[in-house]
Amino acid sequence: MHEWASGYGDTLPGPSTDITRRITSIKNLDMKYKIESILDFGCGSGGMISALSPWYETLGIEPDLEARELANQQGSKVYESSELALYDGLQVDVVTLFHVVEHFYDPSIELERIHNLLRPGGLMIIETPNSYDALLTEYENLEFQNFTYWSHHPMLHSHKSLQAMVERSNFTVIENLGTQRYNLNNHLYWLAKGLPGGHEVWSGKLSGDAIESYARSLVANKTCDTLWLLAQKNH
Repeated sequence: MHEWASGYGDTLPGPSTDITRRITSIKNLDMKYKIESILDFGCGSGGMISALSPWYETLGIEPDLEARELANQQGSKVYESSELALYDGLQVDVVTLFHVVEHFYDPSIELERIHNLLRPGGLMIIETPNSYDALLTEYENLEFQNFTYWSHHPMLHSHKSLQAMVERSNFTVIENLGTQRYNLNNHLYWLAKGLPGGHEVWSGKLSGDAIESYARSLVANKTCDTLWLLAQKNH
């Protein structure tokens, strides 16, 4: 069992809009890069590979045993590790890492393997928490800090550090953007109650323009909760 994934699996599911947003982004990329195969690194119980399978050949990597057994039931090949995928001679057009790199103790090792798993000109998509999240920096919310800086998060990145890490691993960064996964109701709940889940518990507090405007402001100020980076393999 890999230490970075031991016991993790799908213990912290994200907002229900995550899958739709990711699929839309990938299908937009498909118009330019002609994607046929996608490897979801850290695929958990297989939610993303299942959602993408109507359009692409999908595969996964999932070190957590229980999650991997569930993912294998989705009908796609799921490997225990990147080493085993390389040993199998796997080559794909895209590797996705949705909230995975923050769990790596030595990301350079896995990024080198991902580079080798990609076909020439292949793409890597990274989604990971932002170390400049407003709850950490602007609001200095202690409960959120304790929730975020737990043992399975040895490294959080900023836009700058994520790009530097990827470029050191022989990738060219195409996009280095941000997105806000958890809405204003979630932030208000953290500030008032010191607890997660406000986007669901207080789902009716604020909606519409207020939610959207707040999210846009966080993205523009680079204090959104999530980084989104697209990189291409260098030959």
